[in-house]
Amino acid sequence: MSKVILQIDGNNFYASCEQMIDPSIKGKGLVVLSNNDGCIIARNSEARKMGIPMGKPYFKLKNKLTQLNINVRSSNYELYGDISNRLMQLLRKNCEELEIYSIDEAFGTIKRPKGKCLYQWGKDLRALVYQNIGIPISIGIGETKVLSKISNHLAKKIQSNSGIFDIGIIQNKDPYLNQIKVDKVWGIGKRMSIWLKSKEITNARELRDMSSEKIKGKYGLVGLRIQSELKGNLCIPIKETTTDRKEICVSRSFSYPVDNLEDLSQAIIKYVLIASTKLRKYNQLSSAITVFMNTNTHSKDLFRSEATGKISVPTSNSKIIIEKSLSLAKEIYKPYKNFIKAGVILHKLQSDQYKQNLLFDAQNIHEELDTQRLDNVIDNINSKNGIDTINWGSSIMKNEWRPRREKLSSIKTTNMENIPIIYAN
Repeated sequence: MSKVILQIDGNNFYASCEQMIDPSIKGKGLVVLSNNDGCIIARNSEARKMGIPMGKPYFKLKNKLTQLNINVRSSNYELYGDISNRLMQLLRKNCEELEIYSIDEAFGTIKRPKGKCLYQWGKDLRALVYQNIGIPISIGIGETKVLSKISNHLAKKIQSNSGIFDIGIIQNKDPYLNQIKVDKVWGIGKRMSIWLKSKEITNARELRDMSSEKIKGKYGLVGLRIQSELKGNLCIPIKETTTDRKEICVSRSFSYPVDNLEDLSQAIIKYVLIASTKLRKYNQLSSAITVFMNTNTHSKDLFRSEATGKISVPTSNSKIIIEKSLSLAKEIYKPYKNFIKAGVILHKLQSDQYKQNLLFDAQNIHEELDTQRLDNVIDNINSKNGIDTINWGSSIMKNEWRPRREKLSSIKTTNMENIPIIYAN
C-alpha cells in the first residue's frame, strides 16, 4: 500500500456555516461581511453566479443586494471557529495524519490499496461530514501536497466529480495540469508568477517541465520543491504539530469614532482578555505587550500611535497584562482625536513549561498563583457555557460603539441561550 496526500476544505466555509444554522437561506444568494460590517468577505455559489464581487464595501452594494434578494450576514467568528473545530476532529478520526492548515482547510494522509481509486472513500467521508456537521467539503487526492491542492481545485471545477478528484491514479496528468494557471499553483506567489509568465510559463504543466536550473537559479530550493512536487515527488511533508505562535494580535474597528480615554480603555481591556485567553489555550507566556490606536486612515489628520512595554516575568495572567496595557494606553492617548481602531499585541512568547520567577519575589508568586486559579475558573466557565458568561467587570463594553454586527446570526452553536427549542406533542 502507498500513502497519498489529501487536501480537504469546506466549500464557501463562512457561507456554509450560516446556511447550516439557518436552512431557510439554502439555495438563495448569501454574502458574509467583514468586521464592522465593512466589506464582503464570503459568498455562496448563488451570490457568485449573480455577479456579486469579493472585497467590495457593503454600503456600495447594499441596494443591489436588496434588489437581488440576497441575504446578508455579519461575521460570526464564534460560530465559524466552533464548526472548524468539529470538522477537524472528524477529519482526524478518518485520516492517519492530519495537518490543520487554516480554519477551513487541512492536509491529511491515508494508505491507498494498490491501484485502487479512493473515490468511494472520499464520497463516504463527504457524506459523514455533511451528516454530522451540515457543511459540504471538497477532497483532493494526490501523491504530494501540491498535486492534492490541484486535485481539490479540479474537484470543485469539474461538476461531474461531485467534490472529489483523485489525480494520483491518472497516468497522463498533462490535460489536467494544463487547466491550472501558474499563479494558482500552491506556493507560487505574485512575484514568482510574474517571473514565470515572463519566461512563458503559464500553467502547472509548463512549470513542471521547465528547466530546473532556471528555477533553482532564481528561487533556489523553494522553487525546486514546488516543481518536484508537481512531478509526484513528496518534498513538503505533513506537519501534525503546529509550531508555537510568535505573537498574538487582537484588534477591532469601532462602530463610530471614540474620543475619550475611558471608552478606549474598556476596549483595550476587552482585547487583552481575548489575547490572554488564547495565551493560556496555547500554553504560552508573554513578556512584552504593544498597544496601538489610530484615527481614520483616509483622513488628512491621520494619527497613529503605539507603545510597547516589557513584563518583568513572562505571564499569561490577565490582571498583570491589563495593568500594563492600561498604562501604555494612557501614554499614547491624545485628547480631541477621533479613534476608529485600537488593539493589543502580545509578543516575545514562550512555553509555560519553562517559566522562571524572580528569586526574591515570593509574595508576588503567591498572588499570581491566586490570579492564575481565577483565570482558569473563568476560562472553564466560558468554555462550557459560552464566551463572556463570566468576565472582568472592567471589560464590559458600551453596545453603542462596539463593532457593528447588525446582521449577526441569531442562532449560535456556542451559546446555550440560542439553542432552538423543539416542542413535541
